[in-house]
Amino acid sequence: MNYRTIGIPLLLVFCIALSSLHGAEEGTLSVTTEPTGVEVWLGDKYIGDTPIQNKKLRTGRYTLKLIDPIQQVSVSEEILIQSGELTMVEKILKAKFGTLKVDSDPEGAEVFIATLLGKTPLENNFMNPGKYRIEVKHPKKKYQPVSEEITIPQSKTVELTNTLVKESAFDTKAAVRLALGAGAIGGFVWAIIAQGNHKMYETQIAERTPFNGDTDGLSGKSKTAATHRTLGVIVGALCVVGFEIVAFF
Repeated sequence: MNYRTIGIPLLLVFCIALSSLHGAEEGTLSVTTEPTGVEVWLGDKYIGDTPIQNKKLRTGRYTLKLIDPIQQVSVSEEILIQSGELTMVEKILKAKFGTLKVDSDPEGAEVFIATLLGKTPLENNFMNPGKYRIEVKHPKKKYQPVSEEITIPQSKTVELTNTLVKESAFDTKAAVRLALGAGAIGGFVWAIIAQGNHKMYETQIAERTPFNGDTDGLSGKSKTAATHRTLGVIVGALCVVGFEIVAFF
């Protein structure tokens, strides 16, 4: 009997049996997450980003760790890979931050929360959860700014859409200021005219005597002109003060 001829088939049978035995010691792993693109680690070994489909692994227990480097969130758990079986892991990773979306009509408005975040349309995915006062201001001064209190929850999205209203070219405040300005001018003009009349009457009184003219009538007119002069100054001054107060507020 040729032992060499018999040994070759036996060796082939042994290799096939060994290969089958090795295959039987493997299982598969699939990992899906929301969001996708999460790092998957088995112990200290990085095996890829989600989704991972039918990854062949030797049987045994592993520490599976999922890491989202963007949202800075991680979870871990023990898994068991069994021979010839599929182990499926599905996880929703709760984001550490909240998301703020701000839009405006017209676009290009500046968004402030203590400091400038950017211009609309704006999206910020890394807002710490909490309460904020947000202000939306357009660079063009003709649009009125908008501000409000908002609360951003963890892993949630807050969306704001603001229609910025144009300021009227002639609003109530402008009308009041115009009226006060006109009142100030009118008051001072009245005072100037009254002062002129007062001087004129005083001059006429000085040129007349009780024997060549009626000075009593001129004195009355002079006093009336002086009173009008004083009233004109008072009205003008009050209008100026009112104008400044309205302008300040």
